[in-house]
Amino acid sequence: MPFHTAGARAPAPNPLQFVNIEITPLQGGRFAVNAQATLLDEADFEFVAEDLASEHVDTIEQVLAVIRNSVVALVPPVTA
Repeated sequence: MPFHTAGARAPAPNPLQFVNIEITPLQGGRFAVNAQATLLDEADFEFVAEDLASEHVDTIEQVLAVIRNSVVALVPPVTA
């Protein structure tokens, strides 16, 4: 599966177990941000890793935006 920002994705079809976020400082003051979700495949009773985002950004605010967009894409909308 190619890396991309998760903002345009549909919610994950399997129950979310957890999200792993990696932030790596790069030369020149940039950051590498990687987000991966671990989902439970209930049909096969196994954990499945799904890449959510992999980006290089310039500021900590952009790091937080990548994280926010990745997590929001996994959460179904709240209906009242």
